[in-house]
Formats: sequence, structure tokens, C-alpha cells
Amino acid sequence: MIKEAEEREVVTVRKKGENIQGYKSHDKNTFLVDEDIIGLDANVLVDMVEFQEFKEEVKANVELGVLKIYTTNIALGEARHVLVKKRNYQFDKATNALSNILKEFNIQTIKHQPESNALAEQWVSVVKRQIYIKKFGTFVNDCRILSNLHYRAKVNLYITEDTDLEKAVKILKLPLRVKIIGEASNLSGQKISEFFKENRKAYRKR
Repeated sequence: MIKEAEEREVVTVRKKGENIQGYKSHDKNTFLVDEDIIGLDANVLVDMVEFQEFKEEVKANVELGVLKIYTTNIALGEARHVLVKKRNYQFDKATNALSNILKEFNIQTIKHQPESNALAEQWVSVVKRQIYIKKFGTFVNDCRILSNLHYRAKVNLYITEDTDLEKAVKILKLPLRVKIIGEASNLSGQKISEFFKENRKAYRKR
């Protein structure tokens, strides 16, 4: 059930140099729904594998009014690649760790379809004319992941570390919300907790 427009408060955590910063912003949201359908990007999956405290905070956050949680086969592949190439996991260990996260959170995995991937390419063409994209190589895949999640699984809330994707959603005026969370390894437990606590408060105000 769609609600009438209402103001929401967004709390974003960033790492700048050695300092962890948080800031608040307010905007009007005309597509609030009774239950959130959450999509997770590859880096969030990696952090859920690597950092127990981060995983527990995600669990506490998503239990509030969440209908389902989704990711894609490509996001899973990217997450495994990061675990193997950057976090020194063996392939089988990385695969099993991600599988355990999927089971624990009942995360559904959808496969990319050509139509949604093609739509993502159109998004990229529009967005790159309006902003400088810092990590263009990964941005294209991120758009494909988001396109498949939104149009095939009806995801209306996407959790990511990619600030360019947040900007892209605004440029494209897509009817979904993006939560930016800093890489868990750069955040203290207190800051992780504060991030989710503030967003839980915002949810209760609906």
C-alpha cells in the first residue's frame, strides 16, 4: 500500500581520511510502502561474511517491516571474487560463507536477464553525461544488479557502498531508496550501530 508523501530523515556514514563522519539529510518520499523489499550489493554481502558485528546490526535492522531480501547471481559472484582476491579466502570457503549468509537471512537470489541488463546500459548512458563516475568499471555492473533487483524482484530499498549509484537513482528518478553504508572495516562498532539505529528511528516514524 502506497502512502502519501512524507518527509524522511536519512543518516549517512562516510570515512574521510582517518575520521568517520555521519550527516543527516531530509527529503520527501512519495513511494513509502508498508514493507520494504531490500536489495543488497556485493560489498554489503562481503561485510556480512567478514564482520560479525556488522552482520548482527544488519539482522536487527532488516527485521523491522522487511518483506523479503534479494541479491543477484552477479552480485554473489562479485562478492566471492572480493573474498578470494582481496580477503585471501579459498574459493570453497568463500562460496560456503556466502551460502551461509543467504540461508541465515533467507536471501533470495535472482538471475540476471538480458532485458534488465539492457535497461541498465541505458541508465549508464544517461548518468555518465551528467556526473563523473569514480569507478566506472564497477558502476556498469552495479547498474545491472540494481536494474534486475528493482524490475524483477520489485526491490524498493537498496543497500550499497556506492555513492555514484545513489546519485544515479536520483538522476534517473527511480522509485526506490538507497542507503549508503561505509565499508564495515573502516567503521567502529559504535558507528555501525548508530547508522542502523538512526534508520530504525526513521522507519518507526512512517
